[in-house]
Amino acid sequence: MKRKTPLLDYNLLLPVLLLIIVSIVNLYSATMGMQGKANGVSPLFYKQLLWFFIGTVALFVFASIDYRMLKKLSMVLYGATILLIMITIVKGRTAYGAQRWLSLGFFSFQPSELAKFALLLVLANYFDEHWIENGYTIGSLLAPIIMILIPFLLIIKQPDLGTAIIILLIGASIILFSGVKLRTFLLFLVAFVTILPLGWHFMKGYQKTRLVAFVDPYKDPLGSGYHLLQSRIAVGSGKLFGVGYLKGTQSHLNFLPESHTDFIFSVLAEEWGFAGCVVVIALFAFILFEGLRISRYAKDRFGVVLAFGITISIFLQFFINIGMSTGILPVVGITLPFMSYGGTSVLMFMIEIGILLSIYIRKFRFEEM
Repeated sequence: MKRKTPLLDYNLLLPVLLLIIVSIVNLYSATMGMQGKANGVSPLFYKQLLWFFIGTVALFVFASIDYRMLKKLSMVLYGATILLIMITIVKGRTAYGAQRWLSLGFFSFQPSELAKFALLLVLANYFDEHWIENGYTIGSLLAPIIMILIPFLLIIKQPDLGTAIIILLIGASIILFSGVKLRTFLLFLVAFVTILPLGWHFMKGYQKTRLVAFVDPYKDPLGSGYHLLQSRIAVGSGKLFGVGYLKGTQSHLNFLPESHTDFIFSVLAEEWGFAGCVVVIALFAFILFEGLRISRYAKDRFGVVLAFGITISIFLQFFINIGMSTGILPVVGITLPFMSYGGTSVLMFMIEIGILLSIYIRKFRFEEM
């Protein structure tokens, strides 16, 4: 008798849904002190609720389709995304000092968010079709390196240092996961250490200032160090159980900049304390471990690499955002997955969770064939 195909992986779906609930509660508080409120609630909150609804629908749609269909569309999506980024550089909407958004009239979206997803697909497709058992050399990695560098350089041009760093780290992680020869790894390491100092000369002035502020935020506490210091105050004032829901002074009195996006974790830490932070980190841990388990047991190489890529992209943004909020990493403008305000970000992460569910479901279907 054949085993009945599991409908969904609840070990993955349940922590995602719980994280969304936490996000809605936390975002309500983070947007309370903002201007443009209607009946005491910011319009941004209602917009995010709509995006959560759209994202949830997209999650179940992508869970229901065969993820292998995306393999055929990977290069088309990648090419379209590169074109959209180029259009954004020329005609995009500028905000926060970067030209990242394309306006479609009734809403705006960030092609750079789509670029992370497209990169996952093309790299998974490449390492599926060009699998080398004993590890890759420099020559065999030229194509994926070019695939990574094109969106990286275009996004740097916007400029959006945070997303560009994520693009680079996602690409590097997938390459290392797929396996490289020791000599190749050492060459990459030497090249990285050599090129890294040169990156300083190509950075914008405000990006250099952020790095200096990370080393010594008290050097300019009302300027470049302001974001980091206010975030530390918010996180520290939460102590064990927080100051109480809707009672956070840092966000409600507008001391904490970008409290609904880059520093949403600081709002959580202030109002819910260390205990609340542990809950959120635990939910992310469940998602990450389950994503790696899905990658391990996927029944084709495309699914293995794609599931790993999705999982590592969530981890990188989670780790960097919390590192920014707590002061252990420089402020580079990285949002917290599922929790920060942003329609494009929420939609893409929900789609990626749907794909993980699709890989999980079809693992068992392959076994029954």
